[in-house]
Amino acid sequence: MTVTGPFANYQALGPGILYHNTSSATSTGVPSTALSPSLIILCTWVSAPLRAVAKYTSYYEQTHPSSSILVLTSTVNDMVFGTDARQAARFAPARDVILSHASQPSGVLLHVFSNGGCQTAGRLLVSLPKEIRKSLLRAVVFDSCPGKGTFGRSARAMMASLPRTWFFRVFGMPIVMVLLLMVMLLDEVFGVDNVVTVARGRMGVGDVIPRRVPRLYLYGRRDRMVKWEDVEDHAKTARRQGCERVQEVIFDDGGHCALIVADSREYWGAVDRITEVREG
Repeated sequence: MTVTGPFANYQALGPGILYHNTSSATSTGVPSTALSPSLIILCTWVSAPLRAVAKYTSYYEQTHPSSSILVLTSTVNDMVFGTDARQAARFAPARDVILSHASQPSGVLLHVFSNGGCQTAGRLLVSLPKEIRKSLLRAVVFDSCPGKGTFGRSARAMMASLPRTWFFRVFGMPIVMVLLLMVMLLDEVFGVDNVVTVARGRMGVGDVIPRRVPRLYLYGRRDRMVKWEDVEDHAKTARRQGCERVQEVIFDDGGHCALIVADSREYWGAVDRITEVREG
């Protein structure tokens, strides 16, 4: 499968899975940094344009040239109709990559964007063996998440993720309303937790992400899709649950998953600091 544009040096391992393998580069003279993770995983927001994702991968390629990079994208279909079993099957190539890095002492950095990235990360991690999860992650970066998925904000997020075609401009909102009402019905009447609630829980302290793993929460007061108070509450809960390394950076400006536009220096400075934190 051919990949073009900013990801031309990546290999498409399957639908929504891109991999930049630096194993050959590190053996041919690219300096390996002691502070660099063995693998960096980015779980993007729903329907994220690759040109936008490239702003993050390009930074990691420059600052951590010895780190391999794995990008997992998500769609509205994954959020609404995806199941753990179905996603586990899709993630098989990604799991192989992760398991090949699991024994590396430099660990894996996980960078998660929005509720869509949370559901991807959660389903990816639960598909891994529990013993692997105990020592896999070096740190987790949360960008504009985790949220609580209120009706209005979920509707705005789903509308923003739909294709920019005449069909969805005309029928997008009614379709979104029907889907959200179905989710609410399952949640309120039948007690089936919606995907946002499940993802938020999995991103908490537990056997999916152990308490030893440092956390960085990046979020903005002007986010119209995820309430900043919900992200702040998640960080506070992580501290109460025993996670000692919890950092937060709140931006007065910057939209949803666009905080680097508001202040890229502050954003990447925080990411660099959490990446350099070592266990012990």
